Amino acid sequence: MKELKVEDLMTTDVVYVEVPGSRRDVLKLMRERGVTGMPVVKKGTKKLIGMVTRTDLVSKPSEDQVALIMSRDPITVSPGDSVLKAAKLLLENNIRRLPVVEGEDLVGIITVADIVYKALADSAITDPISEYMERKMLAVWEGTPLPVVLSIMKMAKAQAVLVLDNKSELCGIITDADLVKLSEVVLKEKVSSSGIVSEGQEWDWDVSTMIYISKGELSLPDKPVSEVMTRRLITALEFTPINECAKRMRRYDIDQLPVVNSDGKVVGMVYDYALLRRLSKEPL
Repeated sequence: MKELKVEDLMTTDVVYVEVPGSRRDVLKLMRERGVTGMPVVKKGTKKLIGMVTRTDLVSKPSEDQVALIMSRDPITVSPGDSVLKAAKLLLENNIRRLPVVEGEDLVGIITVADIVYKALADSAITDPISEYMERKMLAVWEGTPLPVVLSIMKMAKAQAVLVLDNKSELCGIITDADLVKLSEVVLKEKVSSSGIVSEGQEWDWDVSTMIYISKGELSLPDKPVSEVMTRRLITALEFTPINECAKRMRRYDIDQLPVVNSDGKVVGMVYDYALLRRLSKEPL
C-alpha cells in the first residue's frame, strides 16, 4: 500500500470553538456534536490558537473563559504529513486528536478513530485480536442508576461498561459517548475541583460533579442503565483479525468491541487506541 497522507483521512468539517468564548460554549458543542475535545480559533478567522478538551475543563474548574481553559501551542500536523507520523504523535503524546493546519489556519482534524476506521480497516494486518485486547473488564447490574454508572466508570477509568441482567448474563453495554448524549446542564452554587485526568484516557468521564459551566455542572437522569444501554452487542472472537475488528468499529461507529470465546462468553475488550499502537508499527 502506498503511503497514506493526513489529507487522505482527515475530517474537514471540524467542530471548533472561538475566542472569546465561554465554558458553556465548549460544553454545548461537546454535547451536541458528541466530541470530547476541539480546536480553538481566533474569532472570525481560522487561526489556530489552542485545543480544549475534557481534561482541560476538569483541571481548571473555576475558569470560565475558553482562553484561560484551553491548552496553548497544540501539537499539529499538515495535510501532506504521513498518517504514520500522525499515529506516532498521537501515541507519543497520549492524545486522541491532532489539528491539521496550513500555515496558522485550521483546515482539518485527524483522530485515533479516523486512522483506525480508515487506514487499519483497509490494511492487510491480520493479527488475531486476542493479542491486543484487555482481559480486565468492568460490569454493572442492569438496574444500576446512571449517576452511579458514571461514578464507577470514573473511578475505574473505563471507556465502556458491560451490563449484566439478574442472571449475571451479558445483556448490553454503555459507553462514555452514551453518557455525553444523555447529560444535561444543571445550575449549582458549589464549585469544586477533581484530580487531573490523562488526555490519552479521555474516556475517564469526569463530569458528574466536576465539569462546570460558570456555576453549573453536567448531570445525568436518575434512570437505570437498562433504559439507555445498547442491547445489540457488536463483538469479535479472540481469533478475529485486527483489520476486521477495525471494519466493525467503522461500520457501527464505535471505539471498542467486547471479545468473546468460542462458547460466546466475554473474555475481554479491545479499544481503538490498542489497534492504533499496532498500526503505528506498519509502513502505510
